Amino acid sequence: MGLKGAVMERGTGRSAPLLKGCGVALVAAGVLMVVATLLHPSRETAITIIANEGRLVASHVLYTLSWLLVLLGLPGLYAAEHATMRRLGLVGFLAAFSGTYLIAVTGNFGFLAPVLARQSPPVLDSITEYPPALGVNGVAAIAFMVGYAVFGVAMTRIAGLPRLAGLLVAIGGPAHLLGFGLAQLVSTALWPVAVLGAASLGAGLAWPGLRLWRTGAAATASSLPPLG
Repeated sequence: MGLKGAVMERGTGRSAPLLKGCGVALVAAGVLMVVATLLHPSRETAITIIANEGRLVASHVLYTLSWLLVLLGLPGLYAAEHATMRRLGLVGFLAAFSGTYLIAVTGNFGFLAPVLARQSPPVLDSITEYPPALGVNGVAAIAFMVGYAVFGVAMTRIAGLPRLAGLLVAIGGPAHLLGFGLAQLVSTALWPVAVLGAASLGAGLAWPGLRLWRTGAAATASSLPPLG
């Protein structure tokens, strides 16, 4: 059963508006994560954080909103297609959902960084090297990258949804975080990898999100009593 058929079948009562809302959330999240990455400085040091404070804070606001919308929308996509995505989809969904949540939580550091960069640059560096922080960031990164890679592969099984959408998710999730990390640790020349990864992940999530939005709206309309 394709994505449209799954939504139409479940599109009675309260489910159709919920699935429509999940679709809207995924579309908005896809756009916001790309804009956030374009705004974010390619490297975070005390000097670059102070020089680009406005961009840094704005990007983290958009990232926070984007990850929140993913957390709201992803369950709807999985709910609509869990029978098709099967066990692989469940593993990918749980890992991607957990990774996104942890990335959103650890991203709060972006709001503290400007204060630390101005008042205590050594503390800024020490926090990033603090073992518990390294541990949480590592778990978040692994869950995020593995989760979207697996979930994207599972998405390619969805009938009626182009396989490209799943491949964009499977490639984009890992590429975004790898590009982000490598730009900080190796060279800012690798920052475009993070940007392209965000664009790939965003497009891959927005694609089925748009279909959920449209078919959810159609299911809602079909369940309404005729006028007159």
